[in-house]
Amino acid sequence: MIINYPEVAVKELIDEVLDSYILKNPSTCRCERCRNDIMALALNNLPVKYVVTDHGRIYTKAVYDQIGGKAQVIAALTSAIQIVQKNPRH
Repeated sequence: MIINYPEVAVKELIDEVLDSYILKNPSTCRCERCRNDIMALALNNLPVKYVVTDHGRIYTKAVYDQIGGKAQVIAALTSAIQIVQKNPRH
């Protein structure tokens, strides 16, 4: 199976980033449509990194965490949250 690793990272981090953002911006929507819009926007602003095996996924996660990939995902999610919050489509 082919996996785009940033998609995995976005799915793993979205709840944490949304929770943190909502503490300062309680009017932020968490509905499924807004969450999907946030994830799509974030992914469109992240470089793709395809992996095929579990070994590749583990290696990519380790490298991603070491070179600031997690910070890049958090920044992309935060930016996407701000855009969706200003322009909700629900």
